[in-house]
Amino acid sequence: MFKFYEEEKTFYLQTKNSTYIMMINEANHLEHIYYGDKILKVKDINDVRLKYEFELGSSNSYSAKQKGYSLNHTLLEVSNFGKGDYREPTFHMELDTAHRTLDFKYQSHKILTNRIIEYLPETKKDETLEILLKDETENIFLKLYYSIFEEEDIIVRSLEVINKSNGQIILDKVLSFNLDLVNKNFVLSKLDGAWIRERHISDFELINGTVRFDSKKGVSSSDHNPFFILKNKNTLEDYGDAYGFSLVYSGNFEVNIEVSPHNLLRVNAGVNSFDFRYPLKIDESFVTPEVIMTYSNKGLNKLSDNFHRLINEYIINEKSKYKERPILINNWEATYFDFNSKKLLSIAKKAKKLGIELFCLDDGWFGKRNDDFSSLGDWYYNKKKLPRGVKGICDQVNKLGLDFGIWVEPEMVNEDSNLYREHPNWSVKLPKTPPSLGRNQLILDLTNPEVRLYLKETLTNLFSSANIKYVKWDMNRNFSDVFSNYLSKENQGKFNHLYVLGLYEILEYLTKKFPDILFESCSSGGNRFDLGMLYYMPQTWTSDNTDAFERLYIQEGTSLLYPLSTISNHVCGDRSHQVMRHTPLETRFNVACFGVLGYELDLSILTPFDEKVIKQQVKFYKEYRHLFQYGSFKRLLSVYDTNYTIWMVISRDKKEAILGFFQKLAKPNPGFETIKIKDLNKDKMYNITTRTQYTNIRTFGSLVNEALPIKLKVNHFLHNLVANRYMFKLDDFNKELTGNQLSNIDLLLHHQFTGTGYNDNVMLLPDFGSRLFIIKEENDDE
Repeated sequence: MFKFYEEEKTFYLQTKNSTYIMMINEANHLEHIYYGDKILKVKDINDVRLKYEFELGSSNSYSAKQKGYSLNHTLLEVSNFGKGDYREPTFHMELDTAHRTLDFKYQSHKILTNRIIEYLPETKKDETLEILLKDETENIFLKLYYSIFEEEDIIVRSLEVINKSNGQIILDKVLSFNLDLVNKNFVLSKLDGAWIRERHISDFELINGTVRFDSKKGVSSSDHNPFFILKNKNTLEDYGDAYGFSLVYSGNFEVNIEVSPHNLLRVNAGVNSFDFRYPLKIDESFVTPEVIMTYSNKGLNKLSDNFHRLINEYIINEKSKYKERPILINNWEATYFDFNSKKLLSIAKKAKKLGIELFCLDDGWFGKRNDDFSSLGDWYYNKKKLPRGVKGICDQVNKLGLDFGIWVEPEMVNEDSNLYREHPNWSVKLPKTPPSLGRNQLILDLTNPEVRLYLKETLTNLFSSANIKYVKWDMNRNFSDVFSNYLSKENQGKFNHLYVLGLYEILEYLTKKFPDILFESCSSGGNRFDLGMLYYMPQTWTSDNTDAFERLYIQEGTSLLYPLSTISNHVCGDRSHQVMRHTPLETRFNVACFGVLGYELDLSILTPFDEKVIKQQVKFYKEYRHLFQYGSFKRLLSVYDTNYTIWMVISRDKKEAILGFFQKLAKPNPGFETIKIKDLNKDKMYNITTRTQYTNIRTFGSLVNEALPIKLKVNHFLHNLVANRYMFKLDDFNKELTGNQLSNIDLLLHHQFTGTGYNDNVMLLPDFGSRLFIIKEENDDE
């Protein structure tokens, strides 16, 4: 809800649980007053304003008429460079008159209905507050935009620069928002990492000075996600204050967090100003990407839930919104480039037998692609591998009863390709310098309209050539040798941003052209996991790392911002291809099912034991698929805190939940484990059971004869024969407790194996072992 009070010139932006206040001050600047827990209108706004009555030493007063009013000590909605504010500015412009100082003052405001941003992904909104500011000397305008999502406790911000001056201006920096607060000893929490180690949580306390993190890679990157949290030192998952921020953008970005010597905190973020130089002619404008902000006084789980509900409801496209996603098999880790149609069909046949729903053909199906040195750009099928073409293999897969999907990497080109030989100037490279390659490939110049048209036509032909239901859109390198053979010398500084806009144009076209195709974004795994890509593609390949233990860190960090419906996870083979670790097959599933489930292993060589276990897993996931993809996700115990990780996904009506209990390493003679569950209906009775799980008898080693009623010689033929077939069932669990009891007495688990005996009431939990607990509300008549 928006409310403007004319007498005090104050704006109140109210969500269900938060309040945001700003005012037009005496100098006609837009001054920030408050953002936090929901409050009523302040009787006298001056009672809560931060304001010095006298000029501070070594500071500049804004004007001779307003001694003591210094922009450097004022909380501002947009920060002006050059008038005494020495903190990190929101923008920096070069004017036709050669100076760089601007002073934006309030002109007017109005409410817009169904505002749409051209060329950029955005939240779908009903009403937007537009505040018009003007530099009266140069006749340059700023429009500040604020949209409220009341139920989700979200405020979405962006701004627009409009050049009405007498000449061209150069934008050297234009960020999406500015927020000034009083620093309350905040801790910065952000998501950092690298390839196969994405989105690990980093926390550190803010001190005086500026913290900056960014991406210069051309993509939002796995180094630092365009998302962060500011929280109090004592904030936990279910307690304390926290602010969250995320850009809706997929390219180079920057985040600046500055604590001034007077303990004022400034936060701003947007398109990276590094290597950004954007000319604006008279009457032209520049619109920034949106930033999503939320506040929680109930800890990080509530903060995440605000984001999750906003993304599922207002960013994901209508066709995919709340639609259950298929379980797929991807052939990459099973075959890499070494496959033919016979091998693919053997995997697909087994997938159908196990209940899997979609087969995705990954890299290597096109051109003469037998390694990563050639053929990117040549999007026609390899006749040796697919003698009947894409349509042929698709028809065969469909005949088995599976949907068909395909991998593409359209933004890239190999030098050894027909496309590059025909159009070498379509690639991003310097005119006279040999290019630096990534994965032996170059990037196509999406600022060039001919390239965009080629990709639209080529991909339209491909996606129309067969009954394709799923597309995995990959992007396997970062930018280098940044130069466009299409753009003029004056416009080279636009390249990084125009590339992203070009990508968005292509995605907008293709997703509308093929509304029934499920698109999944990928970029060497999670190198471009951001809200901009999710606007077009409702799920993202989370990481190329499919090791279940590593995925605990990756998926937990990812869940701070991104809902489970966007997090794509695969069950890998017996030994991780990234860290060479073995984790139990049941744990691989138990981790992967918190999100969109897939498998990525050679199904054609499974043992009978593995087949039976996977078939049970798939059946279980289908039963609870909607809960796993759209339930409310809770981090009960972080992977960073102890030897255990505990996650829970709960239905919105609190009638059912699934709890995941994950162990790092087994400990000798451990104590009892209990779990506090706070989020259920207090007065309702719940039945708590475990998902039926199995272990291979090889887990027991030489103790196998203590667990089985028959005697086996370890590693003998008969031992291996039994191990590959026998389903050794793990402990059953069945308890009844009320929601109130579960939040106070806690849920007591079976004690673990202690080395002195085993029966049906002992939890056998080896290294990287896990359990899923099913929690269901009992009917009143039961």
